[in-house]
Amino acid sequence: MDQTFSNQTFLKIVQGIVGEENATDDRAICASYSRDQHWHFVPAKNPAYVVRPGDKEEVREVLMLANKHKIPVIPYSTGINVRGLTIPVHDGSILLDLSRMNRIIEINPEMKTATVEPGVTFGMLLEQTKKYKLRPAFPDAPLTVSVLVNYYLRGIYQTSATDGHDHTLSYEMVLPNGELIKTGSRALSNMPYFRYGVGPDFTGMFNAHPGTCGVVTELTAKLYRLYDHRRAYFIGFDDVSTSQKFIYNLMNDELAASIRLVDNQSWLKGICGTFDFPYEKLPKFVLCMLVEGLAGIFEAKDNLVREYVKDAGGELLDFPEEFKRTFEDESLGGAEKSCMVFGLRGNYHCIGLYGPLTLAAKYYELHEKTALEVGIPKDHVHFYLDPIYSFHGQLCYFELDIFYDGSDPGFGAKLRSYNNKQFHKLLDLGIYGWFRPYAGIIEPTVERIGYLSEVWKKFLKVLDPNEIMNRGKLF
Repeated sequence: MDQTFSNQTFLKIVQGIVGEENATDDRAICASYSRDQHWHFVPAKNPAYVVRPGDKEEVREVLMLANKHKIPVIPYSTGINVRGLTIPVHDGSILLDLSRMNRIIEINPEMKTATVEPGVTFGMLLEQTKKYKLRPAFPDAPLTVSVLVNYYLRGIYQTSATDGHDHTLSYEMVLPNGELIKTGSRALSNMPYFRYGVGPDFTGMFNAHPGTCGVVTELTAKLYRLYDHRRAYFIGFDDVSTSQKFIYNLMNDELAASIRLVDNQSWLKGICGTFDFPYEKLPKFVLCMLVEGLAGIFEAKDNLVREYVKDAGGELLDFPEEFKRTFEDESLGGAEKSCMVFGLRGNYHCIGLYGPLTLAAKYYELHEKTALEVGIPKDHVHFYLDPIYSFHGQLCYFELDIFYDGSDPGFGAKLRSYNNKQFHKLLDLGIYGWFRPYAGIIEPTVERIGYLSEVWKKFLKVLDPNEIMNRGKLF
């Protein structure tokens, strides 16, 4: 901050913009924003101020003031943050809490789109879209997660087998200088229904490096149909490689709405909604699959799936009907229960990455090997595979999970050692990209992408010459 500009002067001006009750430097309130689940890697740090704007004009005024006085700004939506992305790096930072901006601006059933502000959660959106027999693509996260931020970050989705990976059509963003950028068709006609507009794909260019360009105040996302006909299957496999051909066939023929390969001790408990089941007697890996569609089309898909199941080399598991209903609800109805798995040992760490289905078994093998190298017990090591596209690279999301007791003072050091080794090993093996730009992955990755990293830095410098936006999270 400008040395001539005192903290109290700044606070009074901001309170004049957003209201006295919506801007504070109270230490107790600031401390509540100072850490998240990623504390082993991102040290806790208080923001200097928490500011809660109520609309885009207030966002604009606060950003322009911060830009003028070179005060770091960290955008924050609904607070379901587990990767350290909204923890301040620099002293004197503003935590810009956007949760008051929680309007569903439009649901357009004809276009199958929804336009939302940052504070709109998936639970809020589902309640409105289901009136039209539509739904968003549900994240593998609680329904209290921000729709805007999750799509802007290209999160992972329980329904991704048919919905695909990218659900964002367009958005508007306030830059630090106060300018408003609109992407896609929204830029030319204010009709935010098409991803590609004038020039490059600016919607894509701003995605996946959160809060480092400006503040997104509206986003238009795709919606998807809700079908009445569906059926869940659970198929057991003794190893990852045996399941690959089956997954490929399902994706290649576009038969399944949701496909998730999990180990029998972690995410399966969340998918089934209970710990009270002899999971240890199941095959080591379980493929959870959902078939859905219109009458006639559904039956045809389901018959094909049954044929593939016979040839899969796996075991069709006879789960209770309530387990199947829970999986259906979680995949397509938004009733998220997977997060209950955090109760396995209390804390959860993962490396999330995108890569091809062809490397699935090698990712798991590397995960287990590196964990054992740093002293993490084998029974703490878990795995999750979410196929996304059946073609053009067989894109999958992979999660290399470790569930642990956070009260163990030495476990944090093991996790840091695991990350330091694993990031390099995964880059050597080959990945498409990381799930989030979280602590530790940018440095070894930037070394390998050549001049693209310089282009990226220059792109950010043009948008944010004073470097106030989420400083320190990337470069």
